[in-house]
Amino acid sequence: MKSSLLAGLGVGLATGTWMFAEYALGLHDDPAGAGRWTGFLSLVFPVLGAYWLVTRSALRPWPAALRAGLVFGAAGGVVGGAAIYLYFAVVNPGFSVGSRTSHAGEQALVGFVGAFVLGTVLTLLLSLVFGRKGAGHV
Repeated sequence: MKSSLLAGLGVGLATGTWMFAEYALGLHDDPAGAGRWTGFLSLVFPVLGAYWLVTRSALRPWPAALRAGLVFGAAGGVVGGAAIYLYFAVVNPGFSVGSRTSHAGEQALVGFVGAFVLGTVLTLLLSLVFGRKGAGHV
């Protein structure tokens, strides 16, 4: 579980840092919506984190992969959700999409749930692909 926690914390920090870097570069205020598209690039962090976790931990039985994925997703979600809350509450509180103003708590909750589900699903899927390598397989 230590690897799951470390991977989740790393993904949450990387994703939060990416979001603040986009803001610092002015991408969130771009009329063309460049921040929306560069935000999709941050999906590489959970994929890399889940890959690192699965290859490091050799999660063979699916219950072990599920537990690891739940911890990974929750840790990433807590850190990422905190970064999202900080962004919407302190850094850019007036952020709106169209005419709808984004609320910090709502956005943080959506970020947590998304990271939790994505982290769990990625860990399970990658454990099916990469977790089969072990002493019993040639």
